[in-house]
Amino acid sequence: MAAKERAIHLDYFDPAVGKVPNPGMGVQGYVYSDHMRFGYTWAEIQPSVPHEMTPLDRKSLERMAASPHCDNLYYRCEWRDIQQEKGKLSLPKEFEWMLEACEKYNKTWSFRIMASSVTSVYKDSVPEFIKDHVKMIPYWRTIGVQEWYPKYFPEYSSEFLQYWNELNCLLGERFDKDPRLEFADVSGYGFWGEAHHYSLQRPDQKEEINWEPDNVEEVTEFLMESHLKAFPTTPACMNLHYTEYGFADRVLEQNGVWLRRDSFQAHMNTEEYRWIHRGAKKGAMIWEPIRAHIPRTAPLLFTSSQMVQHCLDYGANYFGVAFTPWDFVMSTHNYQDLMDQMDAQVGYRLRPAMAWRRENADRTQDLVLQLLNDGCGAIPGALRLKAYFPDGSTAEKELPVGAPFKGDENLFALPIPERFWGASEREVIRVSASLKMRGKEKLVRWAVRQELENPFEIVLPLRAFVD
Repeated sequence: MAAKERAIHLDYFDPAVGKVPNPGMGVQGYVYSDHMRFGYTWAEIQPSVPHEMTPLDRKSLERMAASPHCDNLYYRCEWRDIQQEKGKLSLPKEFEWMLEACEKYNKTWSFRIMASSVTSVYKDSVPEFIKDHVKMIPYWRTIGVQEWYPKYFPEYSSEFLQYWNELNCLLGERFDKDPRLEFADVSGYGFWGEAHHYSLQRPDQKEEINWEPDNVEEVTEFLMESHLKAFPTTPACMNLHYTEYGFADRVLEQNGVWLRRDSFQAHMNTEEYRWIHRGAKKGAMIWEPIRAHIPRTAPLLFTSSQMVQHCLDYGANYFGVAFTPWDFVMSTHNYQDLMDQMDAQVGYRLRPAMAWRRENADRTQDLVLQLLNDGCGAIPGALRLKAYFPDGSTAEKELPVGAPFKGDENLFALPIPERFWGASEREVIRVSASLKMRGKEKLVRWAVRQELENPFEIVLPLRAFVD
């Protein structure tokens, strides 16, 4: 009769309660956006005077950044805001404030640059220096606030693509290796950089639906490849609408290409659902801001509590909360239950539920972990497990991208060196996990209820087998 394996239970860890912050997940606060209009009610946000934005003050930014609910600071601006001359970035003071706040409050950051924004207070979003080289195309559309008419977006010509590639390269050279840069949005095409081209309302009231260039596949693929080359180590986030183009199938197979959806809408369809769950098997799912005070009667929107639950049901690694720091602070004060729900349920929650010492049929021994993901979101990258033995030696194992998946029943084993096969509970193994997201690797906190001396390490006794 063939020899069988045997195992002895080392420890069990219960699921954590409440917030467990980790890389690749969390609650986002918008530092700056094209929605910079102050107001604590839906009516107040609608400006009485068009073409006006509320300037950001540093105190409001720091108040949001200091909040325990805020994990990631997000900067969304127009191209004209960040570059005024060829070959050089022109970072606004608010951008510099954000970087300093990240250091001060130990936060991460992310960003998107837009070549076109329907909600801009300007006629267009591009720098002046490219307008002699890139044709500007008029459109007539408004969302919620009074706008300039007509407004313009750039034609997606070869000249435009080269200027945009230069912008990507400048940003990548400056920020790609910043460990606090959590992700950068793929942008450049469509309204808000989200690949929207729809319902361009003309003065004669006839709608020009879904205008797109004839070479849209080449344009969108160029923008994606330009972004990935400029940011080789930083996760890339693309809006769900980019999945309409051919490159999406290929790039979503890569570690570090994530998906974004611009809020949960009543018109979301089954195809979007499939894309979200396909992408979420290997990367993060990011949901655009939920405004806590949008009325139930707002078109195509749900109440905030419904939207939070819907996004959790679809899988959420990040929740955006509002579009401005003032709005974020208001939400944390007046909707504490929703903020607590996001903190406790967003993202992944990695737990070594059960740990064994196992003797295999060939007499070798392993440390075996039953790893669970108790969260609603995916592991947005490849986990690396590392065991530290009493003499300082280590054993490592890299898991497949996205593992452990929700509901995963796999066991993961790390070899125990032969010199410890006879060790007992007087000696211990320490186990950590790190997450590789594209080219960046960060330690992961264990989402366990037991109090750990180090939140990044579990300690396991080497209990002896009883013969």
